This record gives sequence, structure tokens and C-alpha cells, in this order.
Amino acid sequence: MLKSLECSQLIKQKIDFNKSLNVLLGPDDGTNSIGKSSVLMLIDFAFGGDDFLKICSDVIDNIGEIEIKAEFLFDNKSFHFVRKTSNPNIVKFCFLEENEADKQIEDFRKFLSKAYNLPENYPSFRSTVNPYFRIWGKDNYNPNKPLNSFPNEPYLKIRTNLLKLFGFYSLVDVLEKNKSKLENKKKIIQGMFNEGFVQKVSKKELVLKRKELAYVQENLNTIKNEIELYALSVNEIINKDNLKLKIEKNELENKITSSKFQLLRIEKNLKFGSYANAKTFERLSEFFPDVNQERLLEIEKFHIGISKILKNELLAEKEKIEEKINVYQSDIKEIDDSLKKVLSTSDKPVALIDELLELSIQEKKLSDIVSYAELKGVVDSKSIILKDEIEQKIIDSLDEIQKILNQSMAMYIDIFYQDHPAHPTIKLSETSYEFNHNQDTGTGKSHANMIALDFSIFEHTHLPVLIHDLILFKNIEVHACEQILKTYLSFDKQTFIAIDELKKYSAEIIDLVRRVTFLELSPQRLAFKKSWKKLEGS
Repeated sequence: MLKSLECSQLIKQKIDFNKSLNVLLGPDDGTNSIGKSSVLMLIDFAFGGDDFLKICSDVIDNIGEIEIKAEFLFDNKSFHFVRKTSNPNIVKFCFLEENEADKQIEDFRKFLSKAYNLPENYPSFRSTVNPYFRIWGKDNYNPNKPLNSFPNEPYLKIRTNLLKLFGFYSLVDVLEKNKSKLENKKKIIQGMFNEGFVQKVSKKELVLKRKELAYVQENLNTIKNEIELYALSVNEIINKDNLKLKIEKNELENKITSSKFQLLRIEKNLKFGSYANAKTFERLSEFFPDVNQERLLEIEKFHIGISKILKNELLAEKEKIEEKINVYQSDIKEIDDSLKKVLSTSDKPVALIDELLELSIQEKKLSDIVSYAELKGVVDSKSIILKDEIEQKIIDSLDEIQKILNQSMAMYIDIFYQDHPAHPTIKLSETSYEFNHNQDTGTGKSHANMIALDFSIFEHTHLPVLIHDLILFKNIEVHACEQILKTYLSFDKQTFIAIDELKKYSAEIIDLVRRVTFLELSPQRLAFKKSWKKLEGS
């Protein structure tokens, strides 16, 4: 719990707190702009919040940078911290063996999370408390959107935090981790396809590839049987080195084919523009009487001139290509010679071995295509099943949370109000939530409904602290507000609230509030000792 807070700029430099309800009391006339919300924001700052820097920037502008000393009490042991608005990301830990140590704000928040015994799968400390620190300026007190830390907070984050708060997220988390592993497998498989290591096929193509693989395997077995007649070892033939040689041979044969096409084009260019083409033009006129033969001959003469200019270059290129083909053929001969070494005598079937290696390469390629396609199908199927399981688990968990909250809110509203008041209900779905006031949408009752929701979450989760500003109580009927104040005391966890106009309450409530008030403010007793006449909203 937060045991005390020290700040030299405050009207009361050291404030001590109770382990249950703590009241910041305003004047009986309800005067605003005296610093109530700013003090609550300073408490939020002591709990590792950052909103004071933005929402209460006017305080810093008018009284200077603020330093707070916060004392927390856990298991009867005190822990002291110092934090400054001038360097809010650093918190001084004042209880360590080395006496003092500057640590990051995240270290402080993690300390609080551990000290308050928040479970392993809980949200971060700030994500846990921030929605329920309802202070003027934080804009998280809309009674129609009570789960939002800020107006446009994504529902996915709200939903995840809620599942974690009620202890249901661990069930979903196991499934999510399994799904994540499958997603990684999918990425690896897709990467194999994208990089061209394995051909991606459709379901229809997969059927054909399976048939093709079966056909190749059948032929492969036939070849193996034939080779065994020559007393050759199939395993010796089909080894990594021989397969590599066969692949190299195939690549060389492809290069020869490509070079021969290049050679053919050059030979055509060398022959291009012969005078035999003039006769072709005469025959062309038989089919197209209007064709301009003279114009065609002019173009042909131009091409002939170009050909003469480029003839030497074309001949040189032709010679290079022919030399390449000779090199490729020589390399193929070397590969064939290497493959022949597998044979023990010269009459063994070289062509048979060549075919064996070719079929082995085809089998490997087809096997990879089929295997990866089948693996992708299995992974995709499991991902869909897991996705459905996760969605169902989330739906079931949200239904259970919804049931707990609706029953609990009904109980609290019955405590706040008499004569069968309308009970608020919350509807939690996968994509959104609705908070229904059920025909009683008055401002006071709506805020009472939101307080009932906070109490329900406070009771049924490990949420360690609540902060409720005056804005929540302003329009609630006096009799209901009295019951709410009593209810705060029923919790064995710490709460901080701001109220005013104490005179309107019963003597019992006045006495109760006086006993748990940690600071009283008024126009003559301002939170930060002076007024700069800026409306704070309280």
C-alpha cells in the first residue's frame, strides 16, 4: 500500500494514508479550482503514472518542478522512492543495500507489480490500474464506456486486459503460443516457395504431381532392377556426387541448346539480304498487287548495308559461341567419364545409369513438391482449428466474466439503491462491448453504475488500488452516495476518492469521512498554496 507521500509544494507537505478508504475533502460550498484533482494526479504519479506531466502542466508552470517522496508498505516493510517531474523516467530507490540507486520508471512499475503480487499473466502494473484511476482530465470516466483507459482505446487491448485481470488469459495464451509456432512453420514453408526452392502447387495440381511421382518411382524401380542384373550397386550409383554431376550435365545441355539458338540467329543475320529476296517480293505481288516493291527493295538494301557493316562482328560472335559449345561438350564428356568410373567393365549400361540419375533427380523434386504441399495443408488445417479453439475459448471466457460482473453489479446497485433499482449490464463480445444502464440513464445513476462496475472488478480481481475523483459523485443522490462511501470501507484494499459538500450527508457519514480524510482543501487552503486562476475542473 501507499503509506505516505511527501511534496514540499503541497499545503500539507507529508500526507499519511490508510490501508482502506482515503478521502480528499473539498469545501461545503463545492468550490472548484482548489487542486483536488491535481492532488489525485500526484498520487497517480506516485504509482508510476505519467498523466500529471500533461494534465497538470499548469501546476508545474506556476510552482516549478515537483519532487515527491513516496513510501510504500509491503509485508510490514517500508520501501522509499523519489520521483521528479523534471526527470520522470528515473526513480530513486532509497532502500537498497547501497542506500540509493537511480532506476528506470519501468523498473519501479515492475517492482509495484511484484510487490502487489500481481499474477504472472497479468497486464503490466499501469495497464492494470490506469482504467480505474478515474481522475478529472484523464478522460476515462465516460459511464457508457467504463472499460476504456482513454476514449479511442482499441477493444483488443481492453479485451486482453480484462481476460488477464480475471485469470482467463493463461488458457488462451497456451493456444496462442501453439498458434504462433504454427505461424512460424507457415512462414518457413512460404519462404521455401517464395525463394523457389520448392514449387508451389494448387490442390488440383497436387493430385497430378502425386500421379507423376508414382509414375517416376515405378520407372525408377524398373531401372534399379535392370541395373542389379549387371551386379551394380544402386546405392553406389545414386549418391550425392553422382547426382550433382548429373545436375551439372543437365545444365550444360541446356546451355548448349541455348547457344545453338544464338548461333542459328547469327547465321540467319549473315544470310540476311541476299538478292534472292527480290524474287520473293515478286511472288508477294501475286497476293498483294498494290505492294510497293521498290520501297521494300530500298529497305532490303538498307538491311544489306547494315549486315555488311556488322559482318565481322557477327562472325566473331559466331566463333565465340561455337567455342562455348565445344567447351560445354568437353565438360559433358568429362562428366560422362566420371560417371563411367562407377562401372567395373566397359560393357555396363552407361545410358541406364544416366537414366537412373535423371529419374532420381525427378523423384527428389517431385517428392519435395508433394511433401511441402501436404505439410502446408496440415499446418493450414491446424491453424484453422486452433483459431477456432482460441475464438471459442475467448467467447467462453468473456461470457464467464460477463456473468460475474452482471451478478456483482446487481448486488452493489441493490446496496446503493432501494426499491428495486434498474441493474446495469455489460455485454462482452469478441469485437466490442456494451455497457447498458437499462432505462435509467440519469447522470447520477450512470456514474453509480460505473462505480458498481469498478467495485465488481476490484472484488473479483487482483486490482490493487482505486482512485475516484469528485466528478463521479457530483450527481449521485445523497442516500446512494452514503451507501457507496460505506462500501469503500468494506474492501481490504486501498482506495482514494475526492468529495465535497460534506454537510449534506448524515452525521454517521460525516464522522466516517472525517476519520479517513487525508487532506482537506478550500479556497483559503489551496493544494499548492496559491491560485493562478486556471480552471482545473475540480
